[in-house]
Amino acid sequence: MEHQEDRSAPANEAHEAQAAQAHDVPQLDARGASRRRFTRAGAGAAGVILTLHSQPGMATYGNYGGICASPSGFMSIKTASHNPRNSCSANHSYTYWRDNYKSWKSRCGTHSTARFCDVLTPRGAYVRVKNYTLLQILQQHKDVRAVDGSFVLLQCVTALLNARASERAGIPSVLPEDKVVAIWDEYSLRGSYRPSGSARPWSGLEISAYLQTTFR
Repeated sequence: MEHQEDRSAPANEAHEAQAAQAHDVPQLDARGASRRRFTRAGAGAAGVILTLHSQPGMATYGNYGGICASPSGFMSIKTASHNPRNSCSANHSYTYWRDNYKSWKSRCGTHSTARFCDVLTPRGAYVRVKNYTLLQILQQHKDVRAVDGSFVLLQCVTALLNARASERAGIPSVLPEDKVVAIWDEYSLRGSYRPSGSARPWSGLEISAYLQTTFR
């Protein structure tokens, strides 16, 4: 039986854990810590998501129906229902892939033992975890958490598995593998990603938030 999915990316910052321990206060769970981290980034860092949430009648992402659009379509609020050739129907969150790793080969043609450097190019601080497996990335090994504070690698690996699953199922994905690679390459080179030529660049947190909107 497939495990229930959690739409929030995990955040387990060392200073939060230390502070909680020092004051004998229960530590935040993954969902709470993620929300706190995202809140600290401010409305500016989450501007795209907040803009969508403010639209009357607009479905939110994650468990609530999801915006399903390419990066450029996301900026212009074009959902999958307006572009039926693109779909998120085969997409899952990182927790699904993490908890169902034995089905990776059959579902997306990828082994859970494949290394990060085998599918994406490690750059900068990410070189430190280049030989970690994709499953270790999704399990958020402590070394991965240390370099992936905005969860971009976590969500890119998830998106890549989704893209491969869609291709294997013959479903035109809203975010095919080449687009996932392009997002990663630009972010790992520049520290941001520009969803369209006229748009302002997205921060790591915004990239991560966008990618989560493509997971059903």
